[in-house]
Amino acid sequence: ARINDWQGPPYPSTIGLLCIRIATCPLHSVPLFPPVATSPLRVASRPMAAPALLSAPPPPPPMEEDGLTSHVAPTPTPPPSKRGFLRGRPPIRVTSEFDSERQLFSHRISCRVLNGLAKLRLRVHHGAAGGAPTPEVALMGRNFSAVVDTASRGAVLRGTADLAGSLHLSAAHNTKEGQGEVAVTTNLGDSPCEIELSSLVPPDGLPRATFLFPNGEVSVKEKKLDEGEKILSVNGIVKSHILNGVCTALYNDNMMNIKYRYKDDELSFIPSLTLPSNSLSFAFKRQLTPSDKFSYRYHFDTNYWSAVYKQKASKHVKWKAGYGSDERLGWASVWVGDAGGKTKEAPLKTKVQLMIKVPQNNIRNSTVVFRVKKRWDF
Repeated sequence: ARINDWQGPPYPSTIGLLCIRIATCPLHSVPLFPPVATSPLRVASRPMAAPALLSAPPPPPPMEEDGLTSHVAPTPTPPPSKRGFLRGRPPIRVTSEFDSERQLFSHRISCRVLNGLAKLRLRVHHGAAGGAPTPEVALMGRNFSAVVDTASRGAVLRGTADLAGSLHLSAAHNTKEGQGEVAVTTNLGDSPCEIELSSLVPPDGLPRATFLFPNGEVSVKEKKLDEGEKILSVNGIVKSHILNGVCTALYNDNMMNIKYRYKDDELSFIPSLTLPSNSLSFAFKRQLTPSDKFSYRYHFDTNYWSAVYKQKASKHVKWKAGYGSDERLGWASVWVGDAGGKTKEAPLKTKVQLMIKVPQNNIRNSTVVFRVKKRWDF
């Protein structure tokens, strides 16, 4: 009855009659769809699947605007290419700095060139009251650098190279003064010690010899006295661990400074002795809390002392206050951004310092110092 009520084309009736004849044909002793052995409890609850011939046909593929079926996926449109000087331009960094105490502006522009092998830098200084700026152009690479000062019309050239074996060559030359220096460094066998020979160009006496070892270095050079006499001068620095601290001995021009530094998580103690003047001083630093720190320094020969208190309010804000008896000056400052850190890590890539200086003898002559440093990346 359902087949006779069909109002569409005549081919569904033919398909239906063909299905009835195949299902009732006596020649098929084996059923077309053999039963599957299942549990009697699941037979009654299992729903009967609909015949595949009566299921809805799949949806037709989408049609294009011209009425034809699209069998090829559309290719994505490539982004528009940059034209002019913007194509292939390396990132440019611009840094500006102002110091109100020196009344000085400093600007620096730098970028990578030669596929990142070198860095090009332009630095300009000029005063707040005006005057001609003094630009400085530098090209710096891994083994070569050239700094050109347009004001003095001079340049400083530096270069390094690795020679055969463990030999290392470094050279520097100042075009304005017409002087330079050449140094050769080599390792002493498999030991961590090194020896360096350096000489001025043009030479002015014997070359300087420096012996470097893990705990310091010692150098011997020829020194010219005021009377015109030349002598051999020995300079050096030696470090060693003593009593949970580091002891440093520095010898330079017949003067020796011995300094001992003890430091743990909360306390630092640094005594220092200078010979032959017998000048003794010490520094004391105490970490009061994770955000508060106090430091004190005293000189026994002059009775000068200084004290500084630091408080880290947050990651990027730090307060400081101090007093120095040698200048009889008290001061207080606030830093936004780490004073010794990079400008890139500061908020808005800006570092700001505001300081007030109060002389003890005349409070009315107090001054305010303002420093700001800003970076832009293009």
